[in-house]
Amino acid sequence: MSELDPNTQSTVSEETSNTEKAEEAAPAESAQEQKPVKVISEDGDGPIEIKPLKEGEKLTRKQRNAWEERAEQIVEKIRPYIQMDGGDVQLLGIDEDGIAYVTFLGACAGCMMAGEDFSTGIRLLLLDEFPELREVVLVGA
Repeated sequence: MSELDPNTQSTVSEETSNTEKAEEAAPAESAQEQKPVKVISEDGDGPIEIKPLKEGEKLTRKQRNAWEERAEQIVEKIRPYIQMDGGDVQLLGIDEDGIAYVTFLGACAGCMMAGEDFSTGIRLLLLDEFPELREVVLVGA
């Protein structure tokens, strides 16, 4: 029979403790992620709540502006990588149904990889970080 090293037991119990703490924190984080995001409107009327649209609900122009501002912040995260290859991406807008429209510019426009870059990059990033969007559509590639 081999005896367990006290240092090993400590490490295992510490890891278990850290894992349990992370699991306990996860539900709290999930609840926070589900909270609507507040965005200040450009006209200064106060915060606009970004939340998933209900069935049949449409975005107002003011809400669309707030949604577009948030989507543009997300696009800015990936833009430098696209620009390194001589291209660019532009958010054309978000319609009243919560669908975002983007297009490629420069070297990316007409590139054979544009569809792949869109579906595995820009589209996934927008839908992951902005789950209130119903869809992201590539225009003119």
